[in-house]
Amino acid sequence: MDVTTTQGNWNELSADELLVLRRCFVRYAAQPMKEEEPMQVTQGALSGVETKLALHGLRSRGWLEAVTKSWGERILYIPVDRLPALYDMLLEQTPMNGIHTDHPITVHEAMTGLESELLHVLSRIAIQGVPLTAKGTIHKRSLQKLNELTPFRPEDLEGLGLHYAHAELYPVQTVVMIDLLLSLGLLVKETVSFRIQEAELATWIRLSAGQMRKHIFDTLMERYGKAEAPMQHFRYMLCAVSQYGGTDGWISIQYLLQWMLQVGLIPQNSLSGDDSTNSAFIDIVPTIANLKGLEDETVSDFNFNGSFMEDIMGWLKALTAFGMGDWGQTTSGEICFRWNVSVTDLLRPYNDEDTHQEQGAFYVQPDFEILVPPDVAYDVRWRLECCCERVTGDRMVVYRITRESITEAIELGMEAKEIPALLDKYSRTGVPEHVRLAVEQWAGNVGRTAFATVTLLRCGTQEDADMVARHPALEGLLERLGDKDFMIPVHSADRIRKALAAIGLSPRLEPKNADEPAHHYPLLTEIENLDAGRSLFSQEGRAGLVYTGRTLHFYEQEHTLPDPSGYFPERSTVPSSWTKEWRSYHTSTSRQLMEQAIRWQAAVGLRISGKEVKWIPESVVSGDPWSVTGWYASGMDEETPSRATLQPSDWSDMRLLVPFT
Repeated sequence: MDVTTTQGNWNELSADELLVLRRCFVRYAAQPMKEEEPMQVTQGALSGVETKLALHGLRSRGWLEAVTKSWGERILYIPVDRLPALYDMLLEQTPMNGIHTDHPITVHEAMTGLESELLHVLSRIAIQGVPLTAKGTIHKRSLQKLNELTPFRPEDLEGLGLHYAHAELYPVQTVVMIDLLLSLGLLVKETVSFRIQEAELATWIRLSAGQMRKHIFDTLMERYGKAEAPMQHFRYMLCAVSQYGGTDGWISIQYLLQWMLQVGLIPQNSLSGDDSTNSAFIDIVPTIANLKGLEDETVSDFNFNGSFMEDIMGWLKALTAFGMGDWGQTTSGEICFRWNVSVTDLLRPYNDEDTHQEQGAFYVQPDFEILVPPDVAYDVRWRLECCCERVTGDRMVVYRITRESITEAIELGMEAKEIPALLDKYSRTGVPEHVRLAVEQWAGNVGRTAFATVTLLRCGTQEDADMVARHPALEGLLERLGDKDFMIPVHSADRIRKALAAIGLSPRLEPKNADEPAHHYPLLTEIENLDAGRSLFSQEGRAGLVYTGRTLHFYEQEHTLPDPSGYFPERSTVPSSWTKEWRSYHTSTSRQLMEQAIRWQAAVGLRISGKEVKWIPESVVSGDPWSVTGWYASGMDEETPSRATLQPSDWSDMRLLVPFT
């Protein structure tokens, strides 16, 4: 059976499917789990085969996906794009009130203009390059330039606890900048340098700033956030509760953590400074009594500290560094956060129809400065980066036209006539006449002379040179410079070599020219004329500089489902009365029925004192009389199952509980 891509709501799931999904979600978030681990989190609440059937249904509906390792081990996980719906489910089942807090007295404001900052970094890489040493590290001089370009500060990213090679050489802020561009597919690391991928860049600069921000946010959430389930829960819950912010949007972090403790999303030892790696979760099925008991506590009663709180602070600072929101502190020392982006839009699946590229214009000033508002398209900005010097970067980016910037642009491949045409086309108020004249003059003065790459052909004697000059196959390909020398174009060298060999004057090989080829700035033409396809930005598995610890992309995606009939081997040998009728059996038959239930990991219905109960057997203990150990189970998420040992005399009638009865 093939896995479908059906997208349904969580409240369309069966009771068993919902129980399995909720428990796996609370314990693992979207982290990988071994195939047997869902059986462990539902132990005592559902029988093993009920859990298997629920997993089958969840996979068929896309709530769970699976990969297979090379040795056949199956790994399950909840897809990241399903997480927002599951956090909404928790909030619906356990509403949150009072998440807002007082306005903080200290506010750390979000950085603005990250999208234009990354564009500027890419333009400098396109011009300057990023060469690598023989060991694969960035050259010291290039690294220094990159450090100056990075829009991040080290203190805003150190709390992420990122791991990467050459940490003694690379500052964290530069690593994140390059890793982000690699993860988005805009850069690729080759043997001798980093290279811009032009097709991906062409698609990128045709996006709106909002769509760029979405791809950056996706990368931030799942690449730089720690993989452990509690931190993944915190990241997504902070998004989910954005709708509960107060009048000015400030979210109380302590109150959010208190609520997460109530529903079991974070370990109980987060209440103290205990940093033990054996983090014991509180009961992942909180009882109503637990919730009511916590409702009476105040935020100040919870002492959140230790490494978990450090991770949270590191995440809040990173969100601020990436321009997603502000963090602050109240007079009582309470930490709070405020989004300045629409998180619900950022978490929505990407849709090509959502892309509305900006159509704004810039302002050319009499002092040769160009003011670029936020609504100017990024393909226009890309060409400004080529022919102008950037003065400042923020929401309003300022460039300046200079003689040097015009010269450099033409040397990088920009046509002289394209520069004034660019200014005319996108300047809202026109181009001042003296600016136009200066630009045209500067552009016209470049290229009137040029260096040409040619090859010198030197003959051993004047007689040989005369023979070469007279050869008809070489006519028009050579320019004689003296008695024995000729100048030839580089592109004609192979043709000339063959002609010389034919007359017995084959030239000996010389070492190849080590000079670097002419460097060209990419995408200087109108972007709409390029055949740039849809790029998958923030694609899982791209090679970057940061070690994420995520490995699912290395394994083969499993697109088929097991046949549920395989959960009940030798079904034809089991008496049909065991599954269809409530009956009283001899103790030996009762034991056989229990053992069959254990083999199938199924539940047994028992009548005890006239009441029907669901019993999940674990093991049969021999003796006179024999006994069975297992759980009374309600199959409901709100109740904790109880474990016990029963003897045949404890029940009257019984029946094997399987789905085909």
